[in-house]
Amino acid sequence: MSRKDKFRKHYRYGRFVQAFYEIWQSDAHRDLTPKARCLIVELQLLEFPKKNGQIGLSEVKAAELLGCSPNTASKAFQELIDHGFIERCYDGDYTKGKASEWRITFLRCGNREATNDWKYWKRD
Repeated sequence: MSRKDKFRKHYRYGRFVQAFYEIWQSDAHRDLTPKARCLIVELQLLEFPKKNGQIGLSEVKAAELLGCSPNTASKAFQELIDHGFIERCYDGDYTKGKASEWRITFLRCGNREATNDWKYWKRD
């Protein structure tokens, strides 16, 4: 078996989510509940290039993805906002069937660089 074939054997195709070591080792990330940690990964899965800032995810859909109640999902969103990992760009409108849109602060948003608001989080 050639070296190239060995490489292909272990190579996976498709989308993936980057886990940034600096973020995972931060005090802000360590303070998150498990549901909030899972939610940030789900938001990253929905984020396509040049889509950050327009990631549509409702609390009800997030609850389905996380296997929890909408109230718990709402708390996870609030926790991510408080810790500086996400920012709401558009308030959803339940009557129109439009979900809230989110921006992940450690990723580029259009022409804007990442703001990395999580770096400024301090334990109260």
